[in-house]
Parts: sequence; structure tokens; C-alpha cells
Amino acid sequence: MKPISAALLLFALAWLPPALATDPCDCRGYTGQGGSCDSGLGGAAYSGPGGPASAGHEGPCYAGQGGPRYAGPGGPLYAGPGGTLYAGPGGAAYAGPGGPADAAPGGPAHNGPGGPAYAGPGGACYAGPGGPCYAGPGGTGQGCASVCRR
Repeated sequence: MKPISAALLLFALAWLPPALATDPCDCRGYTGQGGSCDSGLGGAAYSGPGGPASAGHEGPCYAGQGGPRYAGPGGPLYAGPGGTLYAGPGGAAYAGPGGPADAAPGGPAHNGPGGPAYAGPGGACYAGPGGPCYAGPGGTGQGCASVCRR
């Protein structure tokens, strides 16, 4: 009986979201002790030396030239023409008609009732208790759709 119980427990736990911050540099989740965005020593979003959110030269949150969070020309977070965060026509963050961040009714980022970025109860971006973006006690906010993070 014990092997079956262990297998069932393992199977049940496999469906739970991990208690780790998906992006410790821009963490969205419970910041209390043991939470997915706990920034205390040893926490999932600790920003001290060697921590998962360290902004030192070798850290994952370093924003200087050549770093993973660099926002200058050629950097991964560059918002100018050709950059991944460019919001002008044809850019990946363009919010105008037909753009990937278009919030008008029918657009991919529409935040009205029934839209893909709706933040009201039942919506994909709902941050209240039980919602996919809830980051309070017991919530991680990790079920939040990417359109909600714009």
C-alpha cells in the first residue's frame, strides 16, 4: 500500500506550481517568508551576493553593458528601433492597430470583459484571491498570462 500512496502523492505534487520565482529580477508573487518572491537571505528573490536576484557583475539581474538586464543598444531589454521592447510601428511591443500589444476590442491585449487581458473576476489577468495573477498569501502569481505583464 505504501508504494501506491507514494506514487499518488508524487503525481499530485507534480501538478502544483513551483515555489520559485520565475523572474527574481522583476518578481511578482508573495514576498513574505517562504514566498515565491521572498527577498530575505536564502529566499527565491534574494538580491545579495550570490543570490538569485543579484545585480552584481556576474548576477542574473546585472543591468550594465553586456549584462542580462542591459537596456542599451544591442541589449536584451533595448526599447529602441530593432530592440525586443520597441513600441514603434512593427515593434514587438507596438500597441497600435494590429500590433501585438493592441488593447482595442478584438486586439491581443484587450483588457475589457472577455478580452485576453481582462483583470476582472474570471479573467486571465485577475489578481484577486483564487485568480491566476494572485500573489498574496498562498498564491504565486505564476499562472498569470504573459499579456498581463505588459
